[in-house]
Amino acid sequence: MVKSGKNSIAFSYKMGNSFIHKMPALVKLFLIPSLNILVFNLGYQFALAFIVFQLILSLFLRFTFKEIFNDLKPVIYYSIFLYTSSFIAHLFTSSPREAFDKTFANSETIKMLLKLFCMMQSASILFKTSTSLQIREGIGKIESFIRKILHLQSKNSFSNTLSLFICFIPMVYKNWEQAKKAWYARSGKNNIRMLSTLLPVFFSISIKQAYSLSKAINAREVK
Repeated sequence: MVKSGKNSIAFSYKMGNSFIHKMPALVKLFLIPSLNILVFNLGYQFALAFIVFQLILSLFLRFTFKEIFNDLKPVIYYSIFLYTSSFIAHLFTSSPREAFDKTFANSETIKMLLKLFCMMQSASILFKTSTSLQIREGIGKIESFIRKILHLQSKNSFSNTLSLFICFIPMVYKNWEQAKKAWYARSGKNNIRMLSTLLPVFFSISIKQAYSLSKAINAREVK
């Protein structure tokens, strides 16, 4: 049986009393995308320095290495898939040694992955220091401000959809971890059978939760 603590679930909120936790979600929702725009427009050196800064910040916020790794796994898996598929493709026309050299010869791929890694770190800090409610309220305030400037109707319509989409990310990871925990508790093994059994259940639960959340938000708006 594999135990999985709540805080080990990717992108799950972690209680804290740091200045980042106390920072309004509205500020983080402005700050993080702005920094990520800089990451993509400046050189890879900025992304590399920002990765180190965010790692130090994460440790200061008392995120464990396991929690940090869990949040960054999507980019790590994507990197492995990208280089593996590239190596196999080159292997059809070159020797193993040449295929290896060609796979890692393109520096632009590494630079792109560094920037994606940096963005995933930023998302991790946002989700781990802000609750779903705080994120939703922050997005709502942004839309209300924009509607006021453009003299549109005051009722928010876009923010609910966007906040549901953003907050659904940690929920997806939570559902998957709970499904795996139940599988391991029944002496299941990490293999193809686990995926074929859990994926239909995982999608069913996620869709049901998304529908329930949408109904709950619509009910509050009617009131």
